[in-house]
Amino acid sequence: MADKTHKQTGFALLVSIIVVSVVISIGLVLLDVTTKQLRLSSNSTDSEQAFHAANAGMECARYVRRNARLQIEGDEFASPRLDPAQDISGVFCFGEQVVAEAGTNVDVDDLAGEGQAFAYQYEISWGGDRCSEITMGVAVANLLTEGPNPVEAGGLTVSSALLQERLPGYPPDQDIDCPAGSSCTVILAKGYNRSCADKNSFGTVQREVLLEF
Repeated sequence: MADKTHKQTGFALLVSIIVVSVVISIGLVLLDVTTKQLRLSSNSTDSEQAFHAANAGMECARYVRRNARLQIEGDEFASPRLDPAQDISGVFCFGEQVVAEAGTNVDVDDLAGEGQAFAYQYEISWGGDRCSEITMGVAVANLLTEGPNPVEAGGLTVSSALLQERLPGYPPDQDIDCPAGSSCTVILAKGYNRSCADKNSFGTVQREVLLEF
């Protein structure tokens, strides 16, 4: 009788161990799934926040482009002509003043045709935890050739190699052709889920938006 009771007790202990093991395994699986879901949710939130920052940066760049048109494009018929490379600070986005580096002249050797090209860079921290970093390239094609007997110019071409150098991520083999008397703009807006001061910290998510017009 004692042997039978001992066997039943041993069997019950074995069943209990198996049940506990199964419960623990299920618990660990659920914990792992929950942790992954939380991580995915956090990544999705960070990604969405960075994308909105990039999109907002693009809208800011378009606003700056429109409001600083004369400083950026210059006026071919002004005397003297406005300098398109002058500082474009003074425009506000998100309640913050745009602090921009003065436009950088692009070497004319990298251009084909009559005109000039300029590159601008600026960034804005807003919302406390978002950063919009903007790079804008503007090509201005002369309407008339220079010289004593000006005629209509042939336009201006900016090579894709130059655009890729100044705007990482620009598609290859896509030169920009600006007709005479026009201007062409390419804007690369990067968004971060951190302030501009912390955009290089661990865990920062970056998204980009590219616009050409």
